[in-house]
Amino acid sequence: MPRGNRPRRSRSRTAGGASGAETTRSGLMGPPVRDVEYAGQVWSSRPVRGNASGRSYRCPGCQHEVSAAVPHTVAWPAEAMSGVDNRRHWHTPCWLARERRRPGGSWA
Repeated sequence: MPRGNRPRRSRSRTAGGASGAETTRSGLMGPPVRDVEYAGQVWSSRPVRGNASGRSYRCPGCQHEVSAAVPHTVAWPAEAMSGVDNRRHWHTPCWLARERRRPGGSWA
């Protein structure tokens, strides 16, 4: 079956609701970065594929371990403190439920 080499439509969208205003920026590589208002400031987030790096992170939503091998969401403050140390790795369901599930002790 022949392949269609036509460019695909962009999926940029703006969504609102309980999680606050959300805008989408297209990244140079990888999935788009979304800006979301949460906890009184603007956060950038993007989904991350699982990889074999062997690292593990602590999800601020549920305080359980997030393995790097599992697809998850990375969030960081958009305007201030946007360094590598300020990124937070969330389970995707925890990130989507962040308004109902307040962060615990590792949220700094």
